[in-house]
Amino acid sequence: MPTKPRSIRSKIVLALLAPVVALTALWVMDVRASLTDATALRDTYNTRDNVSLPCDRMVAALQAERTRSAELLAVSGGDAAGLRTQRAATDAAIAQFRELSRRYRGSGVSAEITRARIADMAISLDSLTLVRARVDAREATLTSALSGYTGIIRTAFSVSNAAAASSDPLVERVMRTMVAMRRAGELLYQEDALLTGATAAGRFGSGEYVQLVQIVGALRFQIPTAGSTLPAPDQARFKGMLSGPAFAALRSAEDQVIETGRPGGPVGISAGVWKATATPALGQLFAFMTDGYDHAVTFAKQARDRILIRFGVSGLLGLLAIVVSLVVAVHIGGSVVRRLSLLRTAAAELARRRLPELVRRLRAGERIDVDGEALRLRLGDDEIAEVGAALTDVHLSAVESAAGEAAMRYDLNKVLVNIARRNQALLDRQIEALGPMDGTGARAHQLAVRMRRHAEHLVILAGSARSRRGLGPESLASILARVAGETEHAERVVIEPVVNAEVPEHAVADLGHLVGELLENAIAFSAPDTSVRLSARRGPDGIVVEIEDHGIGMSPAAIEETNGRLAQPREFDPADSARLGLFVVATLAAQHGIGVTLHPAGGRGIRAVMTLPAAVAVPAEEAAPAPAPTGRSDASRLVGMAVRGQRGTARNHSWRSAGSGPRRGSAGGSSPVTGA
Repeated sequence: MPTKPRSIRSKIVLALLAPVVALTALWVMDVRASLTDATALRDTYNTRDNVSLPCDRMVAALQAERTRSAELLAVSGGDAAGLRTQRAATDAAIAQFRELSRRYRGSGVSAEITRARIADMAISLDSLTLVRARVDAREATLTSALSGYTGIIRTAFSVSNAAAASSDPLVERVMRTMVAMRRAGELLYQEDALLTGATAAGRFGSGEYVQLVQIVGALRFQIPTAGSTLPAPDQARFKGMLSGPAFAALRSAEDQVIETGRPGGPVGISAGVWKATATPALGQLFAFMTDGYDHAVTFAKQARDRILIRFGVSGLLGLLAIVVSLVVAVHIGGSVVRRLSLLRTAAAELARRRLPELVRRLRAGERIDVDGEALRLRLGDDEIAEVGAALTDVHLSAVESAAGEAAMRYDLNKVLVNIARRNQALLDRQIEALGPMDGTGARAHQLAVRMRRHAEHLVILAGSARSRRGLGPESLASILARVAGETEHAERVVIEPVVNAEVPEHAVADLGHLVGELLENAIAFSAPDTSVRLSARRGPDGIVVEIEDHGIGMSPAAIEETNGRLAQPREFDPADSARLGLFVVATLAAQHGIGVTLHPAGGRGIRAVMTLPAAVAVPAEEAAPAPAPTGRSDASRLVGMAVRGQRGTARNHSWRSAGSGPRRGSAGGSSPVTGA
């Protein structure tokens, strides 16, 4: 026999289940349809910003490079520098297109077609290298070079055409009109490239005059036709642009070239006059097409708003009907069911949100009003109310305990900071007394610096501000050399080329601390007969500092786990004190926006890579990179010179406890970073 529902609440739910479920299903279907349409129109923004406009900018750059290439091929000793500059601009536009197209979030069949066209574009761009090589070697004729660039541009138009699809007819019409205009505008760019090469050469080459006549004829037909499907206001602006002085001058110049020119004969117009005539027309056409994409997005927004209004009305009515049904069910269930639900909700909120949030605030040092944070429930005066009062007492006890623990932790942090500050002051005086790190005093100097590092770890652990010792900005090379010199077994450090960069005063101490932590860890977990490489170079996101050892290495899982800790610093766990150095590195890197990652080195060992943003290391644009030492003796001499010039700041603490594994000179054992 089926089991009958025993509670009143179960009986009410069963009685109202069918109509409520049916109503909910209808509401969900309507909401889903509305949201699908709104999402499709929202994707118009994404398509414009990540596909259409980047693709147009890439096409414009390719068109400009095509014109420069035609000019170079037409004249011996042409403007090669201008072509190189334009190629750099084209490469930047291609890189931007590739980067933004990866963010394309369209959905549906049209989106899959767009992604397929983007993949075709990537293949077509591979042929650009060959076209450029033939131009540079003067192996290409003007016609073949133009054909090579035109083929790549034609593939780009297939991307724009696929991206023009939209769920709203008006939006799609405007987008496809912009693509048609872009194709027509390509004829204008072909004309510009052809005449640029011909005017530079002073005459028409084989077949160039006939090709020009064909382009002009197609251009005068296709550009007005492409704008005929625009909405009325945009169509009026487009016709006004075509009848304006820029395009009138362009048509006049075309007529002059066609009337005075002949196959193999002179062009009939100078290069300067042609550029002065064509450039304004090209600029106006490109600006109009850019505005056209914005208008398409405006139409998409209006259509989306209409859908959202419809969704708001129908969705609100459906939701209201569901709420009324549920309210009736709850009301029929009686006050007991309501108060039990309230009690259950309060208990769940207390356990899942309020207490964790309260503990987080207390750990962050925020002062809490215990009485104000008390859980207050009004449940009547019966047994349910007594349960609620007991829950309130539990909450108060938990708050008081957490507040007491936070106060004790705060006082302990103050003690740690006080001790660390005193130790730092004494160690600074000791280092001053030791004098320059030369001869027999080098070992004592290094040990004193390491002791000062440990003292500053306590300050970082307590979350207090560090003292900023220094006399202003310092070069990156000086910092790296000084840090290496203050490291035990500094003779093993090989300093390779260091980019010429300056570190602002506010980052000098912490950068030295961070580099010292990684450098000493590399020395500690590599054999004594191996060297540790230290270098700095420019990277795409800033200055890249690399520290590479040839030690025991780490497993891929350990590297991944450690990189996760470096990217997302966690709250320090006293039970994990052996990894205090890892906590310090992650904390300092996060404070300055420095990226720190570990990678396997060649063979065995680890390569630590630090990416310094512009706020931490400012490259000297005109200066050459610092010369690399030729061996360990040169590295030691550079280290000694830097240390005698200026002392550093506290830095290191081994990422492993002293008894957990191999130290200096060890070639075996566990991970040098994780201590696993």
